[in-house]
Amino acid sequence: MILSRNSEYAVRLIFYLSERQPLPRYLRIKEVAQDLDVPYYQLAKVANTLITKKILVSSTGPTGGIDLAVDAESLTLANILELFGDNEVFDSCILGLPECTGENPCPIHSVWGTTRDEMKDIFFKKTLGELKAEAVLPILGHKDTK
Repeated sequence: MILSRNSEYAVRLIFYLSERQPLPRYLRIKEVAQDLDVPYYQLAKVANTLITKKILVSSTGPTGGIDLAVDAESLTLANILELFGDNEVFDSCILGLPECTGENPCPIHSVWGTTRDEMKDIFFKKTLGELKAEAVLPILGHKDTK
């Protein structure tokens, strides 16, 4: 399954901010974009959506930037996918074939069906905080900001 860039950047941004809680100051989007090695304007657009949906807070001025408005423990991956229109990935064929059904399966239908169900369980039931706590690898772009 492939997420849209917006969903990918949103999840990475939330992980990035949650890893640094509590923040000593708001973080500039440009600084976060550099740390995550993602395009500034696209990350700013994603952050704006998250601000509108009250997942992030922002402040303007010389000490302005962004921070989490909610605890990562309260968000699932499915919450983020829904904001960016990616929630239909669990209901469609992995190959994008509109005629793929249980009665007319594509070549990888049975394999994807099992994997999709396992992923759906993770995306809808585990919070970002739980996923972060279970992570084997450190969050990319982590720098100590204190």
